[in-house]
Amino acid sequence: MKSGDWLLGALILLLNVISGVAQVDVLTQHNNLERTGANLHETVLTHENVNVKQFGMLFKRVVDDQVYGQPLYVSHVKVGGGFHDVVYVTTVNNSVYAFDANDAGASTPIWHVNFGAPADLHDAKFGCLDINGKMGIIGTPVIDRQSGTFYVVALTRVGGGFMQRLHALDIATGADMPDSPVTITAKDFDPLMENQRPALLLSHGVVYVGYASHCDKEPYHGFLMGYDAKTLHQTAVLNTSPTGSEASIWQSGQAPAVDAEGNIYVVTGNGSWDGKVNFSESFLRLSPELKLLDWFTPTNHLELDAKDMDLDSSGATLIPGTNLVLGGGKQGVLYVLDKRHLGHLGDENALQHFQAGKSHLHSFVYWKSDSKGSLLYLWGQTDRLRVFGLNGDKVTETPVMTRSEVNQGHPGAMLSISANGGKEGILWAAIHATGDSWHESRPGVLHAYDADDISHELWNSLEDPARDDCNNYSKMAPPTIANGKVYLASFGTENIGTGQFCVYGLLPDGPPPAAPEGLRASVQDGVVSLTWVAVSGARTYTVKALNTANGEPNTLATGLVSTGFTGITPYEGTSTYVVTALNSNGESISSKPVTVDLRHAAAVQRSHVMMH
Repeated sequence: MKSGDWLLGALILLLNVISGVAQVDVLTQHNNLERTGANLHETVLTHENVNVKQFGMLFKRVVDDQVYGQPLYVSHVKVGGGFHDVVYVTTVNNSVYAFDANDAGASTPIWHVNFGAPADLHDAKFGCLDINGKMGIIGTPVIDRQSGTFYVVALTRVGGGFMQRLHALDIATGADMPDSPVTITAKDFDPLMENQRPALLLSHGVVYVGYASHCDKEPYHGFLMGYDAKTLHQTAVLNTSPTGSEASIWQSGQAPAVDAEGNIYVVTGNGSWDGKVNFSESFLRLSPELKLLDWFTPTNHLELDAKDMDLDSSGATLIPGTNLVLGGGKQGVLYVLDKRHLGHLGDENALQHFQAGKSHLHSFVYWKSDSKGSLLYLWGQTDRLRVFGLNGDKVTETPVMTRSEVNQGHPGAMLSISANGGKEGILWAAIHATGDSWHESRPGVLHAYDADDISHELWNSLEDPARDDCNNYSKMAPPTIANGKVYLASFGTENIGTGQFCVYGLLPDGPPPAAPEGLRASVQDGVVSLTWVAVSGARTYTVKALNTANGEPNTLATGLVSTGFTGITPYEGTSTYVVTALNSNGESISSKPVTVDLRHAAAVQRSHVMMH
């Protein structure tokens, strides 16, 4: 076989392996531009196997501080000589971590970058402990899969002042891309006082960065700014209170929503309102250039403002297949609007507004069940879990399902849905287990409920706390579900200064996978490449070198999710390699070894013969 033919064949084999695995990516907060919080392609986790005997914590990763953002997940990232599934987390200490998403033994991050000393709550007289420590990276980043770029904003101490910068990082290495970072600036923008709380949005080649406040401490405005995803040049700036103050885009960390036409939906909080240029306590529909297209403001917006009852505690959620946009605030009132005609001032212009919860509404998720129809889930502050039905352009004003237990405080639960289309729906609810999380870190718990019948709890992380407890609740970070695993952010073990994330999945229930077969090696320009045949039931592969300087096996790569690895610099003389397959049941025995003899590599390359 000619070397070119072999390389082409190996590439085709690799592409076949990749394309044959239907993997889910979670590239943005709450999964999609509508912000439904649903992964509808989960085929591993089911009502039958999510229980305390079969499902639990597989591993956790300790990081350098609190994790406020939702973990993001990218499958089949080319890292070095192989492909990995990667989970990304950020911390308030201005760190970004990329970890192997599957391998319990891969405790060292694939990469870790830090952007320098962050601001903290003592850098201004903020007057509260909503964020009770450092505040470097708060908002959930966003990822462009096509270009392999990770966008994140960091608040950094620079000399005697502060700076916010938008970074565009290579998802494989963590290195800044060309033209990255860029300093975030705008008229009346104060980098210390502005809190980059809502998740970043990527839409139509533009990265949008939104802003709220720290503890309503003035001066601040609500901002949404656009940056070209390639050049990072600023494309547009929206100030929601340009001749007034406040009107933040807080949304409890939720990203702006986007409709099929590319229009952007945000909701604002307390501040100035005149119905002309200042829009506190309002739903806003914006063009991609951030021009105001339409708006809705409740009748009682002055009362909401006076009583600090921000309308924007949930952000905006678009209901797929309809013209509905939903949102609610600290009053517990749900607003149902027609996204084509938001209606301007007055409750009479809403399709519906009703008391959906006792207090703050912070997180909605939507799922269309094959058996129950369209469902909207929410679990507000000091309240019980409630589920409402949707029929056409109406929401049932009486819940179709509730649970009896009431949580004790702020902010209630952050929700996500996993399902296989309209079946096997699981509602995942991350919440404080006790107390109130407003001004301190509290113990957390992750619940899993049958989404068709929430009275049926499938599992929770405190049933077997020695195995499954993820410690303190990460305030307002939804769990991420991807490819049979659940990734949960945590504030760690202390009130401030600690952080981690936990990975849950199916526990060992049988023998490990079979050993890989068909291991082959080739040498090109002194570099060894390996390929092997995919193993049924394997989740990842590990490559080891047997001939090493000290005579001990040396692990060259773990967590590989494709049947090839390249870039190996062999040991002088003869080198021998093996591959093992892994899943939740453990590691296989080694494959039959393949040997490379560099002394004959030139002859091999001339004759184009595979060595094995």
